Amino acid sequence: MEDYVRRLVLCINRIDGKYYDIAKESCVGENQIAVLYSLCDGGEHSQKSICEEWLIPKTTINTLVHKMLGEGLVKVTSLSGKEKLLKLTEDGKAYAERVLAPMREAELQAMKRTVENFSPQFIDALEKFADYFIAYGDKKSD
Repeated sequence: MEDYVRRLVLCINRIDGKYYDIAKESCVGENQIAVLYSLCDGGEHSQKSICEEWLIPKTTINTLVHKMLGEGLVKVTSLSGKEKLLKLTEDGKAYAERVLAPMREAELQAMKRTVENFSPQFIDALEKFADYFIAYGDKKSD
């Protein structure tokens, strides 16, 4: 089992490294890539939900969102309780599409080849691993 865990962790590190490289090549920081990626689904997201989903500190997200508001890439669409809901503007959509294109292409090609060789169930298995890992880690910290 330990060999599988080590292989998985090394794969995750390699994938993270490639995301870092792509962000660097696009001259956009990793955290801004995460915000664009989060918002490019067309939905509305709060700063809090982006922080939780991407594990980025609130102050970092707040700084990026204010910058992106000033650049006209993001707009506040509504309030959900205390949280402002954010959405990409039309300029923001075009910017996100351009910045995220190399990453999206790499993701799609990698997924296509992986699914051809294995099964889409590997995503289900990875999600379950994450759930079990988090649940066990939370139980141990109690």
